[in-house]
Amino acid sequence: MIRWPAVGIGFLVVVVTSFLAGLGLGRAPIDENPGLLALPSFLALFAGGYVAARVARRAGVAHGVAVAVVYIFVAASIKALQELALAAQWGPFAVGPMNMGGLLLGDLIHLSAGTLGGWLGETHARGAPAPDDAARTAPPMR
Repeated sequence: MIRWPAVGIGFLVVVVTSFLAGLGLGRAPIDENPGLLALPSFLALFAGGYVAARVARRAGVAHGVAVAVVYIFVAASIKALQELALAAQWGPFAVGPMNMGGLLLGDLIHLSAGTLGGWLGETHARGAPAPDDAARTAPPMR
């Protein structure tokens, strides 16, 4: 079961981190073609998924994916509102064609980052033994 407060906290981490990265790079945090923001966006979603998983203390991968889905939904909504305003002012041909390849690749990157962050957060939240500890507790080989 997903704990939505944990997802909300993870989403806030993503927003703050991506906003600061955008300001640091001199670009808008929500942009059609992220370019330089692809790596900071990946790291922000990784951190958001990690934080959500740590706060939830269970189902870390699901929480990481939920953070990424909320981020994708909010970013797509903002972009749609921007394009609606542009179309209302200049007409429907001012918007231009949709870049489906870039859209799908960006969503895949966002989902991968959130999933990996959630997985790592779940691993740390469970207190998984380090690889050296697991090797020491294994029964001797005959």
